Amino acid sequence: MTKTLIVSYTPRINSNTQKLVQDFMTKSQGKTEVSYLNLVTHTPDLLLKDNLNIMLKRNFTDIALSEEEKRLLAKNDEMLSQLKASDFIVLAYPMNNFTVPAPVKAWIDAVLQPNQTFKLTEKGYEGLCHGKKAAVLMTTGGDYDLEIAKPMNHATGLITTVFGIIGIPSQHISAYGLNVYPNRINEILEVTKEKITDLVKLWYN
Repeated sequence: MTKTLIVSYTPRINSNTQKLVQDFMTKSQGKTEVSYLNLVTHTPDLLLKDNLNIMLKRNFTDIALSEEEKRLLAKNDEMLSQLKASDFIVLAYPMNNFTVPAPVKAWIDAVLQPNQTFKLTEKGYEGLCHGKKAAVLMTTGGDYDLEIAKPMNHATGLITTVFGIIGIPSQHISAYGLNVYPNRINEILEVTKEKITDLVKLWYN
């Protein structure tokens, strides 16, 4: 059976993003082995002085790490291992201030590691995570389908680039305008859930 990793940041009570995650989980039940990473309760470590330099030491040299150094990388390395072990990745979050929430960016920094998920060559980036697929479930208050708002959506381009660099094709399923159109929230979510149905059929059937 294939393995699917769900990486979710949905801190709000009655989160619309979580409703989409639950819809995916219900529709994929029994079709794949699911692992769930909750970035609200299991937030990645920020790359600060100690762990950043240890990570670079590990990824760019042959110098063995001490047990303490391994401990400082352990949480983020666990997330890296989850990604590597999965066939499919679902990343779910609400847009915050025109981009991804900080814990999602921290997760990106945990898994986007040189010589682990990508390498730099004379021709540029080469992904090391072949044979996987990713989908992004994103909700927004604003309507980023509007031409005037499209340039403000920095989340979709970032995530597409990140998955592309590590060699994983991605698709985006977004529920736009949940604050702009409060009377249409259920309608917007239902249309988005139909796209999730199509995704599940594409991936697992």
